[in-house]
Amino acid sequence: MIRGRVMGEVWATKKAPRLAGRKLILVAETCITAGAERPTGRVVVATDLLDAARGDTVVVAFGSGARNAECPGSRDVLVDAAVVQIVDGSSTPGAD
Repeated sequence: MIRGRVMGEVWATKKAPRLAGRKLILVAETCITAGAERPTGRVVVATDLLDAARGDTVVVAFGSGARNAECPGSRDVLVDAAVVQIVDGSSTPGAD
C-alpha cells in the first residue's frame, strides 16, 4: 500500500466492459520526511471506491488487496490499484 494525494481523474470513451461505472483517479505517492509530506515522483491510476476528491490524502492498495477491496473473493477483477481509505489524519513517530 502507499499513501498519496489525489491529483485528478482519468476518463475514456472506450474501456474494458468490466470497468464500466468505475471512477479512475490519478494518485501521486507521498512520503513523510522531516515531518513534511513530500511527493516521491511516482503517480498511479487507481479505482476510486470512496469518491475521493482532488487534494485528498488517500491510501491505495495494490494487487490482490485492491481486487478484494473492489470485489471480495473474486479473482477475475480487472483492477491492480484501488483507493481503500481517505486519510483524516496520522501521526509520525518522534514528532511532537
